[in-house]
Amino acid sequence: MQEFLGRQIGRTGKVSQAWFDARLAEHGGSLIGWIVLNNIEHEPSQRELAARMFIEAPTLVAHLDRLERDGFVERRRDEDDRRVVRIAITPAGRRLRDRLRGVAMTCDAEIRSLLSENEQRVLERALGRLHAYFTTPDGERTRGHG
Repeated sequence: MQEFLGRQIGRTGKVSQAWFDARLAEHGGSLIGWIVLNNIEHEPSQRELAARMFIEAPTLVAHLDRLERDGFVERRRDEDDRRVVRIAITPAGRRLRDRLRGVAMTCDAEIRSLLSENEQRVLERALGRLHAYFTTPDGERTRGHG
């Protein structure tokens, strides 16, 4: 019996995420830390950052607590609206982000080496279409192929 495509995608996503997280950990980082550090260049609010990361704001707080404790990010009150908390990257956070960028590039090259150039293009298009489908509200979805 053929395995459902959704299950194959989910399983592959889970193991590839664990693989990437382990590689980042070898260099003092984590997947969630890498994602945060890559999304705070222009000091987003906690709410904006959570939305970019597709996670709930309370979930983000625990990750920010850890990154702040380790000296990689700072929380700052917005000067125009004191209710808003902005997230800023520290110099140590920039160094970690840059180091992890090198790890990410190596991991990306390793994954790409498993596929032909055509397979990479097809996979990128297919993943993009799937992501768009699952992040678009039901009433706005189309099933265009192309």
